[in-house]
Amino acid sequence: MDVDLTRLPRAGSLLAAARFALCGYDVSWPLEPCRYDLLVSKSDKSLRVQVKTTRHHANGTWVARLHTGGRSRGAYDPDDNDYFFVIDGTLAQYLIPVAAVAGFGTIYLSAYPSYRLADPDLQPT
Repeated sequence: MDVDLTRLPRAGSLLAAARFALCGYDVSWPLEPCRYDLLVSKSDKSLRVQVKTTRHHANGTWVARLHTGGRSRGAYDPDDNDYFFVIDGTLAQYLIPVAAVAGFGTIYLSAYPSYRLADPDLQPT
């Protein structure tokens, strides 16, 4: 199957939810509009996750926009969510704490290699 990256923004939350589910988290989507896309929980710990995707590559790196959508664009407040789950155009996934990017509207993913998630080993055992 060929991947159509024009559909990445639409698939982003589904990819993030699948990753969390495969790692043993329960995944919930908010019923009402709010500042996060997913609520994930494991044991007694819950995390609010904002999912972002990028197909924009510049200066040798992927560029992700972390600002809020709609008419009043701006940076997310650390009280809005706990993590950004970012998926780039190669489908690499990053789980970045909001505190690491607080106040930024745009980030270059090459500056955040420690937050890149290892590719899952989906080979049969």
